[in-house]
Amino acid sequence: MSAATQARLWTKDFTLGTAVNFLLMVNYYGLMVVVADYAMKTYDAPAATAGLAASIFIIGALAARLVSGRIMDKVGRKRLLVMGAIGEVVFSVLYLAGLGFAPLFAIRLLHGFAYGVCSTTIGTIVTALVPDSRKGEGVGYYMLSVTLGAAIGPFLGMFLSQNAGFFPLFVTTAAVAGLSLLAAAQLKVPEAAQESDADIEEAAEEIARDERDERAGDFRVPRFDLGNYLESSVLPIGAVCALLFFCYSSLLAFLTPFAAESGLEQPASFFFVVYAVATFVTRPFTGKLFDRKGDRVVMVPALIAFIVGMGLLATVYRPAAMLVAAALLGFGVGTVQASGLALAVRIAPDDRLGLANSTFYILLDVGVGLGPLLLGLVQPALGFRGLFEAMSLVAIVALAAYLFVSRKHGTMRRRLREVDES
Repeated sequence: MSAATQARLWTKDFTLGTAVNFLLMVNYYGLMVVVADYAMKTYDAPAATAGLAASIFIIGALAARLVSGRIMDKVGRKRLLVMGAIGEVVFSVLYLAGLGFAPLFAIRLLHGFAYGVCSTTIGTIVTALVPDSRKGEGVGYYMLSVTLGAAIGPFLGMFLSQNAGFFPLFVTTAAVAGLSLLAAAQLKVPEAAQESDADIEEAAEEIARDERDERAGDFRVPRFDLGNYLESSVLPIGAVCALLFFCYSSLLAFLTPFAAESGLEQPASFFFVVYAVATFVTRPFTGKLFDRKGDRVVMVPALIAFIVGMGLLATVYRPAAMLVAAALLGFGVGTVQASGLALAVRIAPDDRLGLANSTFYILLDVGVGLGPLLLGLVQPALGFRGLFEAMSLVAIVALAAYLFVSRKHGTMRRRLREVDES
């Protein structure tokens, strides 16, 4: 029997951790799709300002990711997760208070920070729970929680706000946050390895040297070390995934107006349903292939599928073609995200697993966050179809970058061989 067969994946804690992430996604997406509309209807906010009320959430999440990776293993993974989950509940409840438009910005920013803490920490916890021999499969199943959350969250947000009102929606999202806190509290979390005596002695000596320097009048300015906030080994594969997510952000920002302009509103309403189904169906198979055959076997077809899907979307005039494009894009984005994360956590040192997770998601957030801003500047010149064509070309660049990063004698491949041999 192979090691992959012997290693158990679906433990109680893996299931609970995946459930926590799913609930976080439902809360996040359920609010994200309606906050701008809520601000315009409730506070008569202009569209641009209302949109900022939605997107400021990402700023909070980015800030949290920058600090979470560094402090996670010092504070304790479970403690940090529970603290973040409490924040999720508190800020979700505050939407019910209707405090005003300006406080809404503060709530969104702080809610984003709590979300960033939780999503970074739970990602670290779950990837630590997955056996090394089943990393691709395990991360693939875990990432399905993102796919399902991205499908169910927007559905709940739009359905409840349109048919029941904003208050029932806020009650529902607060209840979802409460469930995520309960699930997080039940987790048994593998914490990072404690520092050795030698590490502690070295740190103590460094502190003593600093104290001697200070007493001698040598006041040195503390040196900023980027390595305290980002895991360098993850940057190449993370940058490839971020570039693809930059392209993906064009769908989030411009699919609806593109569909209205093209007379494809009805199939567009099913676009992300088909997208999610394609991701859901293919993810288990691609995860197993990743473990058995390596990353190139799944990453290259996924990147090609995204390129073809984006190119097809730029030319569609029929509903069926639009949904075929959705399926190709769902397979492409879902597989690249899961496989990229699996690579990131495999190549990073065990004692920097938290930083590896936070670095990977920081890069994805930057790709998704910058996309609508930059693409909105060029869309008037290119049109929607021209924009999607351009994103297909950018995705070709992402494929070329991946082929370079994953080359046979490259740093990433060497690190993977070291991990396999250890």
